[in-house]
Formats: sequence, structure tokens, C-alpha cells
Amino acid sequence: MIAEDDPSPHPRPPPACPHSGCPGCALAHLPAPEQMETKRRTVAEALALHLGRIVPVDAVVPAPRTAGYRAGAKLVFGRQGTRVVLGIFARGSHRVVDIPRCPAHTAGVAAAARALRTLIGRAPGLVWQGPGGQGWLRYAAFQESRATGRVAVTLVTRTDEGAGTLRSLAARLREAVPAVAGVAWNVNPSSGNAVFGPRWEPILGDPVLEERFLGLEFRASPGAFLQANRDLADEAYRALVEALDPGPGDDVLDLYSGVGVTAIALAARARRVVGVEAHPVAADDARANARRAGVENALFRQGDAAAEAWELVSEGFRPAVAVLNPARKGADAGVIDALAALEPRRIAYLSCNPQTLARDLALLLEQAPYRIVRVTPYDFLPGTDHVETLVLLERGP
Repeated sequence: MIAEDDPSPHPRPPPACPHSGCPGCALAHLPAPEQMETKRRTVAEALALHLGRIVPVDAVVPAPRTAGYRAGAKLVFGRQGTRVVLGIFARGSHRVVDIPRCPAHTAGVAAAARALRTLIGRAPGLVWQGPGGQGWLRYAAFQESRATGRVAVTLVTRTDEGAGTLRSLAARLREAVPAVAGVAWNVNPSSGNAVFGPRWEPILGDPVLEERFLGLEFRASPGAFLQANRDLADEAYRALVEALDPGPGDDVLDLYSGVGVTAIALAARARRVVGVEAHPVAADDARANARRAGVENALFRQGDAAAEAWELVSEGFRPAVAVLNPARKGADAGVIDALAALEPRRIAYLSCNPQTLARDLALLLEQAPYRIVRVTPYDFLPGTDHVETLVLLERGP
């Protein structure tokens, strides 16, 4: 535990949550130094468990802001009597905790969510009076661009009926919040907890978000992943690029490449970059972002990460450096095997789940002669128990 008189700089702790029962910021009751040490220890313990040894872990890189930092949010609709609520599930249940004044949300996300809650409150029959996310109107997702201040909103319904209702709602939302640049419609008939279904349709304006990372411009369509903490993500991406540092004769592999942020940034230093992304919309965005940036040496393949990685092995592709940035479940089965066969000299793994990160590192180190050079956690979501981690590995004795 870090002592109270520790001289290291720490940000202010997140402001107190005004919403009773909200499970979002599980560590907010701790002083900032204890939050940082808790997250660092979480990473260190996961690595020790899976690797069977102690691995040095850097101090957590703090977020520049602990309030108003969250530029992306997925919220669920619920109803309490005739009152419509919009928030997150209480822990272990489908009861919706209303969070109209969440201090983590950026101003644009907060304004759009409040306005939408008010508008739906005038027509509560659109939301089922029962477990959250189970009626016709199920979820709302918000993204605000730090580059432009514009907000993109996605409304998720159970069926593809009611287009006129949604268009009217979207128009009124933009009247209430002019920063809303576009609204998309997603249809998700599944009974599970997945927010999005496979069908997307723009219903007002342009719901494609424009954002800047590493001094470059990117566009992200509805459903394409962007880190919620844009400022600290930018810092982590910069550290990743600098750590890998490919040369002009090097090939690069970027697995789970998303809309192409790290792949396009690395392309400026490398001979060629191959990005692999399973989400068709994100892969299309990455190709368009590369064209927009004038980058001709970045190729994006859409498909399963393991299948594409093994296809690259069969093609004789031998990247000098590689990036992994998977979702919480970690690398797909077969990815680590393929990565070991590809034999990059340096690997950067950016992870949002210490347990699956440690699992994947243990598998890799069993198969190939890599050593862990550095482990750096980042406080992407202050006050929560979430920790992002960047690991740099090098091949050799």
C-alpha cells in the first residue's frame, strides 16, 4: 500500500457519486494513492498467478481528469412505475440504476443522455415496466468527439418497427442538444445482455464520429470501438508506438486493429502494416481512415484474428513487430500459437483485463523465447476497478 505521505503526484479522487446504489465506481471511496496501488496490485497478482513468478509492474499512469473524462457510454432503459430511467444495471441484477448526473460523463454525453431521458419520459410506454433492456426501446449509446465536440447517439430497439417514432425522437433530441450530429438505429432482438445486434441504420444526420489520436484524424462508425477515455488512450497509444519503434524495412502485424489507430500510426515508420479486425464496420473504417491519411502501406484484413494470423503464417509473412489489443475475453483461441509461429522480435499487448492478459502471456512464454520488458498499467476509468495494461515483450535468450 502506498503511504499517505507518498510524494508521488496523484490526481484528485473522483467526485462523490450522487446516485445511491450505482456500482460503476467501486473504488471511488478510496484515496487516490490507494486506488492506484489497488489497480497496480491487481495486475501484478494476475501475472504472478499465471506465470508462477513475480513480474515488476510500473506505477499506474493516472488519468489527466477524474471527472468529465468518459466520452463513450452505453446506457440501458428501464421503468419505475411511469418514470423512465436510463443508466446501468445494479450489480448481479437487471434492475436499472438511474444515473442522470454521472460525474464521469463528458458534458456532451451527459447533456444528450439527460435530454433523451426527458423525451422518453413523455412516452413511457416505449420502455417496458420490468427488467431493464427488455422492452422495445432497450439501450442508448453515446459518443462525444474531443476533437469536434460533436455527439453521436445510437438507439437500440428490439424490433425493426417504429422507424417514424425513432426519427421524430432523434429530431427532438437534436433540437434539445444541437451538439448531436447524428443518430443511428440498431436492432437487437436477442434476449442476452449484448447491447448491439447486427443491424445498423442511420436515421438522422451523420452518426459517424470524428476523432483525433496521435495527431491523426479518424472516423468511427456506430458500433466501432473507441476507448472511452480519449486523453489517456492517446498517451497509451503513443507509448505503444514508441516502444515498438519499427524501422523503414520492418513489417508490422496489428491484431484486433479496430478503426486503425495504431496500425496507421506505425505505418509512418514501417515498410508495411497488416491490420486484422473481425468487425466488418471497423475494418471498413480502418481502410477509409488510411486512405484519408494518405497511408498506402497499411492493409486491413477483415476476419477472425486466429484464422487470419495463420493465413499470414502460410503466406510467409514475418512481422518484425506485432500489436495485440483484444476485447476483455483476451486473444482468440489459436492467436497465441500463430503469433509464436510468426516470430516477431517485439510485441506490444494492450489489455483491459489483467486475468486474460496474464493467461495469454503465460501461453506465449511457454511456446516461444520471449521476455517481458515492461508492464505499465493505465487508469482509463478512474474510480472504477477497471485497469488497462500495456505489456512490451522482446524475443531472445
